Amino acid sequence: MLREDKKAKYNSSRMVVGVLIVLIAVAIGYCFVLSGQLHTANNNVMMLKAQVETLRTEKEELAAENELLQEKVLVLSDTVNDKMQQEEKREELDARLAQTYIPKGFPVKGAASFSENGTELDGNPIVVFSVPKGTSVVPTAKGTVSSIAGSEVAGYIVMIDHGNGYFSVYRNGTEPKVREGDEVTVATEIFAITEGFEELGYQVIQNEVYINPLDLMETYG
Repeated sequence: MLREDKKAKYNSSRMVVGVLIVLIAVAIGYCFVLSGQLHTANNNVMMLKAQVETLRTEKEELAAENELLQEKVLVLSDTVNDKMQQEEKREELDARLAQTYIPKGFPVKGAASFSENGTELDGNPIVVFSVPKGTSVVPTAKGTVSSIAGSEVAGYIVMIDHGNGYFSVYRNGTEPKVREGDEVTVATEIFAITEGFEELGYQVIQNEVYINPLDLMETYG
């Protein structure tokens, strides 16, 4: 009976020991699993930190690039504004220059009289000025002498091409002071009126059609 009790106690002890061993093994296994998970978690944290650092660096680089782009935009904007202002000035100068080639000036340097009533020559409008001896006849705008025709007996005809569809025509018996091909301005002398030729015929052609010079003339002298 005593032997059986000892045997039972021994078996019970072995069972407890076995259970403890199993529990310890489970605990060790669980700790190993937790250790692996912790290592994985640490790796993930390190990767996230690296990604955060990369994103921070990229953000700083993008901010610097954006600042540089803004500076370039400001410079480009200033350049565009300067070019626009220069273009506006150029267009204004071109417009002013173009005006100097429109025959709207007075063809006589000094006093002259004329009739404002309609006058025609061969069916085309003409203004006939009475001009004192010694008076200079001048172009009414810049241009080029395109042709000179006639004679002292028949009278001379000087035609000036203003290069924009306008031609101005000057008729007088005095020998012209200009030659074909001459570049002229409003200060160039075409005729110096001499005795016996105190009349000047003046015409304007626009796009191959004669127009009334008075409609274009800014001043009558």
